[in-house]
Amino acid sequence: MAIPTDVNRTFDTSLVDFNVNASFSTTESDPSDYGAVNHATTTKTPDVQPTSLFEEQNQEMPAQSQTSVSPVDIGSAPKPPTSVQHLPTQDTYDQWASIYDTDGNMLQSIDDAELETLLPDFLAPALSSSKSSSTKSAQDTPTLSLLDLGCGTGRNTAKLLSYAWPANLLVEVMGLDFSRGMLDVARTKLRPLMHNSKDKSKEEQNISLRLECTDCFPTISHPSASPLPSVPDGIGLRPVDAVISTLVLEHIPLLPFFATLAALLVPNGLALVTNMHAQMGAVSQAGFVNARGVKVRGSSFAHTVEETVQAAGECGFEVVEVRERAMSREDVECGRVGSRGGKWVGVKVWFGVVVRKVG
Repeated sequence: MAIPTDVNRTFDTSLVDFNVNASFSTTESDPSDYGAVNHATTTKTPDVQPTSLFEEQNQEMPAQSQTSVSPVDIGSAPKPPTSVQHLPTQDTYDQWASIYDTDGNMLQSIDDAELETLLPDFLAPALSSSKSSSTKSAQDTPTLSLLDLGCGTGRNTAKLLSYAWPANLLVEVMGLDFSRGMLDVARTKLRPLMHNSKDKSKEEQNISLRLECTDCFPTISHPSASPLPSVPDGIGLRPVDAVISTLVLEHIPLLPFFATLAALLVPNGLALVTNMHAQMGAVSQAGFVNARGVKVRGSSFAHTVEETVQAAGECGFEVVEVRERAMSREDVECGRVGSRGGKWVGVKVWFGVVVRKVG
């Protein structure tokens, strides 16, 4: 398995069929792009506020993954290429933050659908363990510590806060992200969940929330550094019982990702990781179109399921579960994704893995 050592080693994009009037799905690509020979013009543009526009793109396969994808529909003639701006991933997400939750991201919709069952299944063993882990006396309140690694705007942090936790359990939820823009949105979104005037506040229900802006994967830029992220307030981080990290892995080389995950977990701790499937990643990547019609991109890797499982094992994890998800006709017909999702029917777009840190 060839793992890039530089997160900025990404692949070039060839962008076609740009339609500013269509619905926007940030990771959605027109399968008619397969085989297109258009080359994007990289431009530098001033920072502007993003807008909800549709983008389509074609992307060459990264060197470390050689997954092939069969064309779903070849026939429409490509339109002139559109300019693309490659930015550091952190800058990309800072600019994307204001529309990240509202731009019709198809992959987020699939992730939400899968987590309806996967997240409760993941939390059940962690919850069971916390009930029996009181080490001082029978009167101690059991505690469960949870971390959302790369929490972004708090889409799944909210799921952790809203979970039906037992009244006698102390739940500590933390969200880490490197984008201040995304965390600003998360704070606004999550505040009502923590302070509901009609019911008890989350604090009164023994649920706490902490959000921190930090370099989540320090060994990428400093290979000799500790893989445990640091936070500036002096409180520091300690290993937690369970970690979720959703739609983050695309931007991180595999070994630094799982080394950080191992540092963040207690022995036998569990982690739930979801990501864009390599079949989709072969021709698509996360990004958005700004108000000037420029496609903004960070760095991305099309990690295969097999590579991901192998890297997890190399970093001291055992794999508990693997799920893969193809786009279905039902996803389109029921409105789970927009109509352009029809061009992805039959293509695997998502995968999730649950791993346990070997004690």
